[in-house]
Amino acid sequence: MQIDEELRHRIGLALNEATLLGVEFDKEKNLVACSFALVTMDKDGNVPEDNRLLFIFKQVGRFVASLRNGHWDDKNAEVEKFEPENILEIIHSFKGLSIYGWDFINCGDKDFDTWKDRLSFDYLTGDNIGLTNTINLFQEGGNRHIDLRIWFDDFEVLTPKYEPVDLEEFLENGKRGWNAVYENNDKMGNFGIIPATADNEQKLKTAISNLTGEQQPKSWWTKLKDKFKN
Repeated sequence: MQIDEELRHRIGLALNEATLLGVEFDKEKNLVACSFALVTMDKDGNVPEDNRLLFIFKQVGRFVASLRNGHWDDKNAEVEKFEPENILEIIHSFKGLSIYGWDFINCGDKDFDTWKDRLSFDYLTGDNIGLTNTINLFQEGGNRHIDLRIWFDDFEVLTPKYEPVDLEEFLENGKRGWNAVYENNDKMGNFGIIPATADNEQKLKTAISNLTGEQQPKSWWTKLKDKFKN
C-alpha cells in the first residue's frame, strides 16, 4: 500500500491524542502490532464503550527504537539498550500515554535524524522489502523518553475481538470524534475527552489514562499469532 498525502493526513487526524497501549514484535511473522485507545465516534453519533483498536503493520523492513533517560531534546541522555522482542514491556512501563500532533505516517527524516544515532535496537530484514511507509511513535514520561519508527508495506486495523475494521470507517470515525471534541459534544465529555488547551491538556491525558487503564490487555499478540500463518 502506497499511502498518499491525503491518506497520510487522515490517518494522522484519527491517531491524534490516541493512547498508546502496547507495541509487540514478531520476528518470525515479520509484523509489528500497536494497540491504541482512540478519539472516535461512529456514524450514528455514538462513542464506543471500548475505544481500542489494534494496528498490524506487516512486511516490516526495519524497526528501531531509542529509549533515553532524559527529556526528548536532551542530546546527552543515556540510551538504554534492549531487544525488539522486549518492546511490549518497555511500552507498558510508560503506563499508556497519549501521542499528539498530526504527523505520524511518512513524516520524513527531520525528527528521525535527531535520534537515529542513539538507538536501543535496530532490526533490519535486509531483504529490500517492507520499506514503503513509515510510522513514528513516542512516549514521554517524566525524565524518560522513547521514540519508535516502523518501516512497513501494509497495515490492517482490528477490533478488540480481532474483527477487521474497514479503513474508511476508521478514518471517518476519527474525524467525527474530533469534530465532536471541538464542538464540546457531551458524549465526548463523558469519556473525559475535551479540547486540549493549555489549561486542560493534563486533565485530558489523565482522563484518557483512567478510561483505558483497566482495559489494557497484557498481550493481544498471544491471541493473534495463530491468525497469521502465512
